[in-house]
Amino acid sequence: MKVAGLLAAALLLAGCRDGGKEEAEQAVRTYIARVIDAYRTSDASLVDPLVGDQQGVKLLGLIGVKRDAGVVLDARLLEIEFARVAREGDGWVVETRERWYYKDRRIGSGEQVGEDSTDAYAMRYRFSRKAGKLVLEDLAFAVPPQVGRKVAPLPDDVRVLHGLPPGGEEQAVPAGHPPVPGAREPGEKRP
Repeated sequence: MKVAGLLAAALLLAGCRDGGKEEAEQAVRTYIARVIDAYRTSDASLVDPLVGDQQGVKLLGLIGVKRDAGVVLDARLLEIEFARVAREGDGWVVETRERWYYKDRRIGSGEQVGEDSTDAYAMRYRFSRKAGKLVLEDLAFAVPPQVGRKVAPLPDDVRVLHGLPPGGEEQAVPAGHPPVPGAREPGEKRP
């Protein structure tokens, strides 16, 4: 009798663990589907219920840079493999191997901007539990990504990437950006 009770408890516990694993994998799938829509529509609020504050701010910035450049990211997940799903405290760590296809499209016309790209990533998702559901707290590359395209398209006037209006003669090039015709280097004075 005791053996049957222990066996039933073990099976129940295993079922709970598997359910948690399935929930964590589904949280990744749901996040990916929403982030694809968020980039395509230039609307970071679509992922708000799924992410913690830090991850939400990061996505807001990344999607905003695309919008400021006049493009949206058209992304398609080609394949995903769950390499590791493990409990971490009250949350989960999920490691995946993913292949993606990307292209940028001009807002309004939908015309492709720049080259497309097929990329491969090994990702690490960290979820915590808040209000009974898994929330993405951190997303990082587990190893450096393999990116197909060499250059992502940027606008001619890099000021728009920093939330500034397009400049004229007196615009400065932010450090680390390629030179823009007619722009001055930071600190450079005009004659």
